[in-house]
Amino acid sequence: MQNINTEEIMKQIRAEIKEKGLNSSMLSFEEIPFQQEISHAEQNFQLVSLQQSAEYLNIRNQIEPYKPLEGNFLIVFIKKIIRKLVKFYIMPIITEQNALNLHTANAVSQMNLYIQEQQKKMNDLETKQEVQRQTIQALQTQIKALQKENRELKGLKL
Repeated sequence: MQNINTEEIMKQIRAEIKEKGLNSSMLSFEEIPFQQEISHAEQNFQLVSLQQSAEYLNIRNQIEPYKPLEGNFLIVFIKKIIRKLVKFYIMPIITEQNALNLHTANAVSQMNLYIQEQQKKMNDLETKQEVQRQTIQALQTQIKALQKENRELKGLKL
């Protein structure tokens, strides 16, 4: 097995960085592309908004620990080294965050299903209520007709 002299490799890398005129600002995390989400919080409950959020959470609940690196070979190489050095610290955080995201996505999905179920029950009750309202109106019409008939019969006393 061959020994790797990391100090020598780092000296060479530093010399190459100095030679090419690169600086540390080129190694910032801002270069990593990510999509910033804008909150669209509503003042009133919007089922469509909840459904969209639930769908988004179900699709994107896992964080990938590493995004693809692009650019200069040297910068990519240095970033890969940095990744390896911080992996022991980052991976437990990513694992916990992914677990939290999964449970949050599940909770929002369950809330969405519950609300839809409650709305279906409300619609069924409103339908029953309308049927009962129509039945009551029909019965009231019958009562009026019977009362009229009763008055007419009382007027015909023999």
